[in-house]
Amino acid sequence: MSGVLVRLEQLRKADTDPTLQALGGFEELLADRERLLESAEMPILVSLLLHEWPHLPEPDKAAALIVDSIPLQNAFALEDIVDDALSCPEALPLLASPISRALRRRAGGGDAESGIALEGLTRLALGGWIGSLQVRGLLVENAAELSERSDVASEPDPVLVQRIIRALGAAAETWEDDEVPSALEGLLALEVCEDDVTFELGMLHMRSGLAMDTVGGAVVALQQALEWLSRCCRYEDRVDARIFHTALDALLSFSAGASVSEPTMTELRTLVTEYRLASLREHPTWRQPRADATVAWVEFTDRLHALQDLDAPWWDPPALISAIAQAYSAHRTIRLLVPPDVPYADGSASPGNANALGRLLQPRLVNSLITKADSAAFLDRWLSLHSNDLNASEEDRRCIHELQELLHADSEFDDPKGPDVELGATSSVLALSSSVREGLTDLLRERPVLAGDLNRASRAVLAARKPDLSDYANTTLEQLRAEIDRVTGVSGEAALRVDELLLFLLRYARWAIDAETGGTLGEPFLRPFAERGEAPMEVDMAQDLAKRLYTAVSTIPRWEVHNLGAGRTDIVLFYGSFHLVIECKRELDNADMDYLCTRYSVQPAEYGATDIPIGFLVVLDATPKTRKAQLHQCLSVTEVAPAEPGGRPHAVVTVRVQGNTKPPSYSSTPTAHRQRSRAAQA
Repeated sequence: MSGVLVRLEQLRKADTDPTLQALGGFEELLADRERLLESAEMPILVSLLLHEWPHLPEPDKAAALIVDSIPLQNAFALEDIVDDALSCPEALPLLASPISRALRRRAGGGDAESGIALEGLTRLALGGWIGSLQVRGLLVENAAELSERSDVASEPDPVLVQRIIRALGAAAETWEDDEVPSALEGLLALEVCEDDVTFELGMLHMRSGLAMDTVGGAVVALQQALEWLSRCCRYEDRVDARIFHTALDALLSFSAGASVSEPTMTELRTLVTEYRLASLREHPTWRQPRADATVAWVEFTDRLHALQDLDAPWWDPPALISAIAQAYSAHRTIRLLVPPDVPYADGSASPGNANALGRLLQPRLVNSLITKADSAAFLDRWLSLHSNDLNASEEDRRCIHELQELLHADSEFDDPKGPDVELGATSSVLALSSSVREGLTDLLRERPVLAGDLNRASRAVLAARKPDLSDYANTTLEQLRAEIDRVTGVSGEAALRVDELLLFLLRYARWAIDAETGGTLGEPFLRPFAERGEAPMEVDMAQDLAKRLYTAVSTIPRWEVHNLGAGRTDIVLFYGSFHLVIECKRELDNADMDYLCTRYSVQPAEYGATDIPIGFLVVLDATPKTRKAQLHQCLSVTEVAPAEPGGRPHAVVTVRVQGNTKPPSYSSTPTAHRQRSRAAQA
């Protein structure tokens, strides 16, 4: 056994920190070179060499030892060696080129080691130690291979995926290369990494937005960042995405005329505390500075929160003007964008450019000052009082001077939204033409608060059109809406109530798919059964449906109403001038949607012969099954022709509620396999 390793074990037993000298010295390591290269202790030896690098007698031989160990170490050891080597600026001038060649040779395996090698190459390129072109090509190529494997049964190595995403994100933020963000977005084909990809895309758009030269371009990019971060926020553990999303939304809302509320600040402080406490349990990476920036974003949002009285009467003008200076100078006094933690060849990292921040805030601040008749006098007074005040920095005075000049000159500046952005939500809701939108924008330039209120109200309407967090559910809902509109053309309050009920039934069908059917908490009418005599009745589901409707719709559901369409209906929702009927059925033999629609959809249409031409059919699917149908396969709109020419066609929404289901684990049993095999042969 190597003498170096024997000494290392002795030091470990004695609970003594190892040093190069205690292991026998640099010459001893070189003498044991061949036995050490494949040793699991190599990361510790590399760390010791790097720690004493300036004092090594032959650093070129130390570099050769480190580089030669890279092809022989496993993923965990490789990561430690690469991380230590790339964090030592004294060694990198000698190590960068040979270590990059060794990493390139390990970057094509499609395994964890490949991901670690690609990440190491990216860090070297970010620091300027090697060229970036080849590294970008490797990242794009490997990302494309992963995207193409999305339909393969076996999952890609999670370490490989994580490192490629992290490296692509840093590369996209650093170099202008359209292929890099496209490759990053292509990885959305891998569902297992959606949160990481959407977070990187959100941060990329946020950085590019804050570096824009025009306000309109900045807002568009920041709104795209919000969309990506919102998508990432669906994952409960992504507290970092929630922090950046909340802070960025506060910035855009403030620039549009709103104030940052106390609940927003409370939420942000809670989130960042939770995030920072959780990060104490994790080993920091070279992307840690971006995580640390969450604190800076909370500080910046707090500065905006201090301006909540900006448009109200100024009871304390000096304090408010100081707050204005603090907010307006944030892009120069707070590091909201930070570079990754890598040693740079020229010794200094390029600072993050957030110049668009001042341009975003300027219109709101100046417009508020313009509306105050005595604001110029207040600014003059503040400057005279704080000319030599240590509590007001030179940067604060510079910002107030700048705003004062804009106020005196009544100068023109970019609108915080721009004609195509400021009223984007309002334009969508009201279907405004471009000429009408531009005219309305001009009218509202002097009323930014009103414009912000109008746009926020419009965003609420748009959000109501996509009322579910799931894009899949929203897409299904939109397709059903389109079919109902095609058949009936119903509008006004009736369309709103149909929408309300349609959303409820979609969620009801989804709940039936997701709900556990076994145990004491399982719904009785969804539980599996062995004999037909044990099957639940349709009334069991109908009563549950009516009970849930009491808290889901804006009227009281009526049970078994007589004299509608010459019959007795299961559930009716009365809305004054019209009503909606829900007919409930049970099916034990054939769950095919075409069969259900053909057999049962005429009855709900008959109940609507004297009212709006829309009916609802909810069928309890109690057929035996080994797997469940997907959500969009459980909802359909059927056009029921009138009984006689000249009548109105009816739209009947059929909803299949899947009962008699077994848990997913049952699908792996031999019985389920035999049933699927017989069904495939039938």
